Amino acid sequence: MNRFILRYRGEGSKPAEDVERIRSLQQVRVLDESSPRMLLVEGPETGLKALVGSMPQWVLTPEQMIPLPDPRPKPLKKNLKK
Repeated sequence: MNRFILRYRGEGSKPAEDVERIRSLQQVRVLDESSPRMLLVEGPETGLKALVGSMPQWVLTPEQMIPLPDPRPKPLKKNLKK
């Protein structure tokens, strides 16, 4: 299953009725709803796109994972040519 971020663009916090509509979609699981304007969900893209298309205040974006750089220092390579 793919993971998506749903962002509410309307005034104020996300409406509880909209969150319930998203929850009621088959095969969709709400993973995080701690943000007042966003949801992290897991489910099929086609069903989510259709639902968000009927809710104009919402935007659907695929979740992207960005690896953090390694903060540990690396040893400098010495030039071995003479």
